[in-house]
Amino acid sequence: MNGKTIAWSLLALSVSSTAAFAQEKVDSTENLFSARPISDGDIMMKRTLWRRVDLKEKQNLSMFSKNNEITRYLLDAAKAGLIDAYTNDSCTVKITSADIHKRILIPNQVAGLSADEIAAGFGTPASAAGDGWGDKPKTEAAKQTSADDGWGAPKKEIKKEEAVVDDGWGPPKKKTTKKSKKEVAKVEAPVVEAPAVDSFQVQQTLASEEEYFPSQLSILEIKEDWSFDKKRSRLYNDIQTLSIVLPSDQTATGLELPVASFRYKDVERLFRSDPKKYIWYNTENTAQNKNLADAFDLRLFWGRITKFSNANDRAFLDIYGGEKEALQKSLNYEQELMELEHGLWEY
Repeated sequence: MNGKTIAWSLLALSVSSTAAFAQEKVDSTENLFSARPISDGDIMMKRTLWRRVDLKEKQNLSMFSKNNEITRYLLDAAKAGLIDAYTNDSCTVKITSADIHKRILIPNQVAGLSADEIAAGFGTPASAAGDGWGDKPKTEAAKQTSADDGWGAPKKEIKKEEAVVDDGWGPPKKKTTKKSKKEVAKVEAPVVEAPAVDSFQVQQTLASEEEYFPSQLSILEIKEDWSFDKKRSRLYNDIQTLSIVLPSDQTATGLELPVASFRYKDVERLFRSDPKKYIWYNTENTAQNKNLADAFDLRLFWGRITKFSNANDRAFLDIYGGEKEALQKSLNYEQELMELEHGLWEY
């Protein structure tokens, strides 16, 4: 074997090992949340942002049109098993359709009765013996031994003894009123009626299974990576997850409650599967309705930043302790990101 053959063998071995290492690196750094993942080696700068999208705002109404709510599509797909739902935006613990049903049930439904009405007795099941006008049931007429006709106490009837007639065959036998044992055994036991089913209680049970309407689930939280790709020399807002949040005005505690989170990779595939169904409604020209996946790519929504990646994992509201201050700092942070992007382009 000459030197040229040995050199070619070593070159082929090095190329194959480099390819194997590159393939292993791509597989290990693949983003499982993003629809278009960026290689870690190409990312020069990255920050993770959380945006709160109010679907009732004017700019976001196109993805919250009647019967085309994005929350309706996400929940229906999760219940049907088309996409996976998770407890939070970490997307580590899956939840079933039964869990989603429990999370969007309207709590404390008592068919519209107030506390005073319940205290007054409305809504309690009627007893089998009561007649609705008191606790003591009325005595049956068959059990009454005497009847009052309104003219005083009734007189007792006096039975006259019949005269004893001697027929010459000895003293007559007295009549007995005692029943024989066979006759006593034939007496049937009283029939006990089953308690009536309270229809009011059945209606309460059925009413408690009502879910929130999709139009009531009007908060969407978007988690995205603000990444600068040095290979393409441009900035990407790479969406990672979408989360549905129940607004505070719909809860009894006055707090926002998370419903479910979804990987954007799964959501984007769902929207692409039927472009004519999952639409972004164009109010200016319905002939140009867009697919919801295209609407996210074109950033046809608006949501203010509520949190960015930090060591303490605190939101603006936790840091500054007030709604007004948190909103101002959020807008300032948005401006800082724009200036940072401009500086990366300039240098």
